[in-house]
Amino acid sequence: MDNGQSEDTGVAERLFDAIVLSDGKAGHANQSLGVVQRLDACRPRWVIVKFRGKRTDNFLRLLICVLGGLQLPHWFIKQLLRFGLQTETLNEILAAERADVVLSTGSSVASINLLLGQYFDAMTVTCRRPSPMGAIYFDLAILPRENWPRQEKKHVCKTIGVPNPVSEDKLNRRRRQLQMELNLPNRPRIGVLIGGEDRYDTITESTATRLIDDLEEVSGQLDCQILLTTSRRTPPAVSKLICQRLSDSDFCPVLVLADRKCNIPNPVEAILALADLILVTEDSFSMVCEAASSGRRALIVRIDHKTRRRPKRCRAYPEIMHHASVEWYSVETLERRVQQVLTKPVPAASLRDTEVAAAAVVRMLGT
Repeated sequence: MDNGQSEDTGVAERLFDAIVLSDGKAGHANQSLGVVQRLDACRPRWVIVKFRGKRTDNFLRLLICVLGGLQLPHWFIKQLLRFGLQTETLNEILAAERADVVLSTGSSVASINLLLGQYFDAMTVTCRRPSPMGAIYFDLAILPRENWPRQEKKHVCKTIGVPNPVSEDKLNRRRRQLQMELNLPNRPRIGVLIGGEDRYDTITESTATRLIDDLEEVSGQLDCQILLTTSRRTPPAVSKLICQRLSDSDFCPVLVLADRKCNIPNPVEAILALADLILVTEDSFSMVCEAASSGRRALIVRIDHKTRRRPKRCRAYPEIMHHASVEWYSVETLERRVQQVLTKPVPAASLRDTEVAAAAVVRMLGT
């Protein structure tokens, strides 16, 4: 299936039942949620998958690598599920009377997806390429640019980024609601999504200091507000620095630190809704995709590289920039560009990966 950002979403005419498997990771759950939300005829049953242990998880992954292409008897599938899953998870699954589709995101739940596909005689869908079995046994694999196969495959839906529950219409509705709830003045707003450390990148205190200094300068010049959130991967020293600099500042009315309680439901979505411009650090592929899907202008911020080798996500960023109003800047050149964007606002183009993925599911079902 070719990637196309102008795909008609399509809506299945008949109702269908879906089991949606979650590994408990918010980033993975959001990808599945984004697809499900675009399918009006879908009746989802969400199941958080809990294994008896890491060994049983790994065993089932390896087993599916060997047996994934074979039709297994129901009694054997049930025994494998009983062996690998906690009783609560197993009971939730077996309580489902039927399923037309099994959908999952993440490697650990991929083996369960394929087993349930056989057990319920359902179509199987994965977002991302699960390890180690790959996407070969799934009826539909929704793969971002970094996982595209070298050769065309009929069961692969090519997206540029990853599906997500962000949409411009949804954000605009929440924007109006939040402005009243938070009593925010009518000023330009910059949303800042801070990621953190992984095997390739990190954000140092000096980089964070430069970023905050620039935001403070822009805020003073343009009378704009800063809405900022960190992630669980943000280094503790950087989180502490951000807290010290912004927690009592008048120009930052929304500050959400990942290690502290927040009274705003779904703070990332709230910041996307309220912002006129979004800054997102380059380490978080999922947040970049959400920003690109928001209908707002977005700037990817380069942070500190731990190695010369760049991750696969960097291959997708130029393609995202081609389809959406997204640009890529270093911290040193960021301030000037932020000022330009806020003083000369123009309509923004959105990434439409989630619509592309939902349309692929509809086509798979033949409705």
